[in-house]
Amino acid sequence: MWVTPKGLSIKSTRAASGQPLASEVRARREISPEEAWLIAQDARRFLERGLLDLGPGQIELPCVAGRNSHFRRARRDQPEKLVLLTVVGEDDASLLEEFGIQTMQQGRLARIVEEAYAQDALLDGHRLYLLMSLTLTAIRERLGTLWQQGALLPLAGMTRKSRARMVVPRPVLVVDRYLGGQELTTIRRDLAISRLCWNQWWQGFQETVARATEDPKVVAEDTGYPTEWVAGWQALWEKYQDNPEARDRLGKPELVEGFKPPADEEDRLWQRLLGEHGYTPAAARHFMQELRDLAVRLKQVKRRPGQIVTFGVAADEPPGRSLAEARLCLVVLDYITPEDWGMVDRTSPQELKWQRLERLATQAYEQGVALSLPDLAHLLGISTDAIQNTIKKHEQVVLPTRGRVADMGSTLSHTEKIIALYMDGYTETEIKRRTGHSYDSIERYLWDFSRVVYLAERGMPLPAIRQALGMSRRVVAKYLELHRRFDHPDYAFRMARIRLMVEAGGPKKNGR
Repeated sequence: MWVTPKGLSIKSTRAASGQPLASEVRARREISPEEAWLIAQDARRFLERGLLDLGPGQIELPCVAGRNSHFRRARRDQPEKLVLLTVVGEDDASLLEEFGIQTMQQGRLARIVEEAYAQDALLDGHRLYLLMSLTLTAIRERLGTLWQQGALLPLAGMTRKSRARMVVPRPVLVVDRYLGGQELTTIRRDLAISRLCWNQWWQGFQETVARATEDPKVVAEDTGYPTEWVAGWQALWEKYQDNPEARDRLGKPELVEGFKPPADEEDRLWQRLLGEHGYTPAAARHFMQELRDLAVRLKQVKRRPGQIVTFGVAADEPPGRSLAEARLCLVVLDYITPEDWGMVDRTSPQELKWQRLERLATQAYEQGVALSLPDLAHLLGISTDAIQNTIKKHEQVVLPTRGRVADMGSTLSHTEKIIALYMDGYTETEIKRRTGHSYDSIERYLWDFSRVVYLAERGMPLPAIRQALGMSRRVVAKYLELHRRFDHPDYAFRMARIRLMVEAGGPKKNGR
C-alpha cells in the first residue's frame, strides 16, 4: 500500500484491486490501463530495490541461517539470521481476484520461502505457521502442489527425498513452460504467479537473453535477480533459441540485441520512462522525485523486527466517501510479536489468528486508521469470511473496524457497546480493556453522544441535529435511541455526567 505526502496519492492496495500505482499513473496521464500498469511496475521496482531498505508490507524475521540447514532442531539450537520478507504484497490481491484465496496463499508462501532462500536462509514449518496463521496441513497442501511440479521451495527440516523433487526456481519454471508452448494463464495458476510477477520475470529473461554469453554472476549483479534465476534463464535460451515456436513467443532477437545494462535502479527507471513509456525528461524527473519523496517519508518511520508499515482510511472519514476522496494515513503495526512465537499450534491457528486480528485492528485505530474487513483479510492472508467468523467467535470484544467506526454495518456498533458500558458504571480503563478502543476514541464517542443529548433535550429535531453536528442520519438516530433507553432514573447519575460534558467543552486531551 502506498501513499505520498504531496500530490502523488497512491491508494490502498486492497481497495484499488492491487493496482494503486497503476491507478495513480493513469489518473495523471492519458494512457491505457496496460501502459499505466507497466509504468507502475517499473516504479515499484525502483522504490523497492533502489530506494528502500524495508518497504511497506515487509518485515524482518529471524530465519534458519544457511541454505543447507535442513536438520530438524529446536529453535534455541538453530543458527539464525535476520532476513527481510514481504508478508503482504501487491501481487497477493491480484492472485486473489484472478484465481481465489488458496492460490493467493500459495503465492504468498512461495514468495517468502524464495526471499529467505535468496538471503541464504531457510524458513521452517514453525515460522510459516507464525506468518500465515494456517494449519501445518494447509501449508503442506499449498506448497505440496508446487513441490510436485519441481518448484525450488526448500524448507528447513525437509527430508532428502522431498528436497530431491525440487529442481527449478519458479521464475525459470514458468518461462520454460511458456517457451514450451503451454498456455500462460494455466501456467500462472498452477504455479501461483501473478501478472505482476510474470511480467517482471519475463522482462528479466529478455534482459538475460541479451547477455546470454556473460557470466551469470555479473548479469545477476547488474539486473538484481538471483544468480540461480539468471543461470536458469541462460540455459533456457540455449535450449530454445532454435525452436521456432519459442522464438515466436520471444520475438525477434534484434529487439533485445544491443541492450545496455543500466548503472543502477535509478538509471534503469530513467531509461524505461524515456525509451519505452514516452516520458519527456522533465516529466520523468518529476515522477522520480515524487517516488524519492515517498521513500524518504517511509524511511523516517521507525519500526522493530516484526513490525509492518501500511496505509488505511482515516477513522474519522464518513461513510459513503469514495476511496479516491478519502484521507489515508500511515500506520506501523506489530505483525509478529515475541508472544506470537509461544502461541504456535500447528493443528489450530484460531488463537494466533484472533490475537493478530485484534492487535492489527486496535493498533491501527489508535493511530487514526480504521481497517476494513477486506483490509484485515489482505493483511492476514485469509478470506473475508474467515475474518467475519473469527470476529463472531469473540462477540464480547468490539473491534474498531471500518464498518463499525463509520457505522456502515448492521450489527451492534462499537458506539452502542461503549455507551452501554459507560452507563452501566464501567470506568474508561475497564471499557478500554473490554472493547480494545483507546481512551481518546472512548471519550470521542461519549462526547458525540452528549452533544446529541444536549440538542435533543432542547427540542431540536433529528434533521437539524444531523446538519448541526455533521453526522449521518443513522448515527444521530442511534444516539437518540440510546438517549431514550438511558433517560431513566436508574441511570440518572451517568446521564447527568453526559449532560455536563457539553458544558465542560468536550473530551479532555490531557489526563482522565
